[in-house]
Amino acid sequence: MNFDSALVTTTLPSPLSACLALLAGWLCIGCAGLVRPASVRFAGRMLFPLGAVLGLALAVVAAASLLGADKERLTLPLGLPDLPFHLRLDPLSSAFLLLLGASCAGISMFAAGYFRRGEGAAPGLLCLQYHLFVASMGFVLLADDAYGFMVAWESMAISSYFLVTTQHRIAEIRSAGFIYLLIAHMGAIAILLCFGS
Repeated sequence: MNFDSALVTTTLPSPLSACLALLAGWLCIGCAGLVRPASVRFAGRMLFPLGAVLGLALAVVAAASLLGADKERLTLPLGLPDLPFHLRLDPLSSAFLLLLGASCAGISMFAAGYFRRGEGAAPGLLCLQYHLFVASMGFVLLADDAYGFMVAWESMAISSYFLVTTQHRIAEIRSAGFIYLLIAHMGAIAILLCFGS
């Protein structure tokens, strides 16, 4: 019996597209925390472990792109008119994405067991703040223009401010949050001046 074999080709997403999909997955997980913001079980047993899986996947994609060591560029149709976001994945950003994904996997697994009923803020809200923070940090590493970098930097600074001030009823924490926000914006101004020179 003679069988004609057809060549089946599958196209895998590029490493940069895969990284963007994983960062978008973190954003989706964060938004899912708002569905049941007071549920310790939903955040601790489902959302944070899922965030850890995406962190591991990001680390694997970044490690694979390090082996290829090719630069990849992409323009997103987001942003202002005639000023879209430009992204780049190169060996340096891959190395930092590898560190980000691996560390977020460990932090997410720790956070999954951290929450106790009645302690601190709603875990779903913390889930949103945390995943917005790590997704913004990943976007900082991929930004290839000043505009995209500053948008990602500000998103990272604001979301981490809310993480720092989770227990805002304590005066020392409010003070620490203000100092953090001040330093983050002083750094943003310094970076913006460097882009202008």
